[in-house]
Amino acid sequence: MIKKLIYFLLTLIVISSTYALQILEPEYQPKVIHPGDDVDLWVKVVNDNYNDNQKVENLVVKIVPEYPFVLKQVNPIKGEVIIPQLYEGEPYTCYFKLHVNEGAKSGSYPILIKVSYDVVEYNNGEKVATYHYEYSKKYYLNVYGVADFEVNGLANLIPGKNQNVTIEIKNVGTGTAKNVNVYIGYTLNSQKIGKESKTVSMYGITESKNQDIIYPTPIPQNSPITPLGITKFYLDYLKPGDSKKIDVLFHTSPKLVEGSYPIPVVITWTDEDGNKRAELVSLGLYVKGDISLGISNVLTDPKEIKPGDTYVRIDVTITNNGHAEAKNVKLNLITSYPFKDSWSNCNIKDVGNLLPGVSKVASFYIDVDKYAKSGIYELPIKITYMDSEDNKYETTKYIKIYIKPKPLFEILTKNVTVVAGKDNKVFIKIKNIGNEKAVRVRVSAIKNSAQPFDYPVKSDTIGTLMPNQTGTAYIVIHPDKNAPSKPYDITLEIRCAGDSDIGDNNVYTYQKPLKVIIKGSSSNVGVYLLVGVVIIILIVGYFAYRRRK
Repeated sequence: MIKKLIYFLLTLIVISSTYALQILEPEYQPKVIHPGDDVDLWVKVVNDNYNDNQKVENLVVKIVPEYPFVLKQVNPIKGEVIIPQLYEGEPYTCYFKLHVNEGAKSGSYPILIKVSYDVVEYNNGEKVATYHYEYSKKYYLNVYGVADFEVNGLANLIPGKNQNVTIEIKNVGTGTAKNVNVYIGYTLNSQKIGKESKTVSMYGITESKNQDIIYPTPIPQNSPITPLGITKFYLDYLKPGDSKKIDVLFHTSPKLVEGSYPIPVVITWTDEDGNKRAELVSLGLYVKGDISLGISNVLTDPKEIKPGDTYVRIDVTITNNGHAEAKNVKLNLITSYPFKDSWSNCNIKDVGNLLPGVSKVASFYIDVDKYAKSGIYELPIKITYMDSEDNKYETTKYIKIYIKPKPLFEILTKNVTVVAGKDNKVFIKIKNIGNEKAVRVRVSAIKNSAQPFDYPVKSDTIGTLMPNQTGTAYIVIHPDKNAPSKPYDITLEIRCAGDSDIGDNNVYTYQKPLKVIIKGSSSNVGVYLLVGVVIIILIVGYFAYRRRK
């Protein structure tokens, strides 16, 4: 019975000694822990057992972290500190290093500290008993999530216009942001004020603080994209994952080309740890440039286009007056009466790509009908192109071509009959079918050595012919006396001057055919009759001879 009592008392002594090994409240640095931080952790253990006959040996302090903490230090043993012996009243500081997960949200997270050790009892310096003990304590460390912001603009801007843009501010961080202020079109300046202050903990850890003052500064008003009206917004608070929308009016410079442009945005707020923060973020606004193709200049060669002209060159300058690149630009000049494409020429031109503000020249060739009336004509040019996303577009522009008036002639006398071997006075009637007065009109016959004609009077002057007016000229034609009786096409030249009253000082020359029919002379008729009679007599004699035979 006495032995059992002694054993019970010894057990109480040993049990009380286990609580004599104290684990003090851990210290850590930094004092305010955020996601992604590396945390230095100190744990102090003290042997509070003052029994001279007992010692703490083989002490192992082990840390068992839970999410969001992970161990970082590996020496000497990962997460463990081994203390061979700890005398009565002696403290020991254990050091650990932890890392906080970057995605950790605000909260109080546990860490478990385990200790195992032996209580060895001595009697007169000799070890008489060993008792092994283990126990653990759970502590909580506060992690303060940090707010982070993402800003998106939900609109495309058009150069030269004022447009309302809906902007979404989203907290993509891990902590709640309080007293959120948004400054659109601001830059961030800050200045440190106040003296540096330091605090020292019981572990000898020092911490210093500075106070910052933040100055959001507006950007210049001549920026490519400028916010108008209200540019400061108070959003109160934003929890992680929450977002709020604001509407801002922007003016876009007319000189901007298509592309993405950053707009500075300053956000100020108070984090969960009580610190005031500010962040400069970029709002990406996309300028959707329009493509505006136009004909800026038209030149022709010759400068003055008149009926009957061929291979008239038309130089067309096409300009991209928009703010986005036009790709694979093609021009097709569509001709109709009184114009037509010049022979062997294709009036489809590929000018390639056109950047904003860039011009290129395309050349076309046309023929003008000789009976074309004077006036202004519109020729359509079909333009096809693609945008930056390869969408196809088609538009039609019109160019104006002015056909100046011009005298033009038609020979009303279709044919004449002349007698061989004689001078024949022939009257030729012509008409001015053009749209301009013809001055000093003269009709002349062009001698052709291959034809049996001579022209004692080869030209005659009519004078002035107004449009639709007729006139008559005469020439004298002398066919050779032996010229066979048949029709001939001779060439007449009609020559005149333009109407100087309207600034036309040109001289016009036309060549027209005239059918001339030769009728034999009287002497020739007798010969032909004699030959005919002889032929008839021979034929009659031949048939009489055959009959007698």
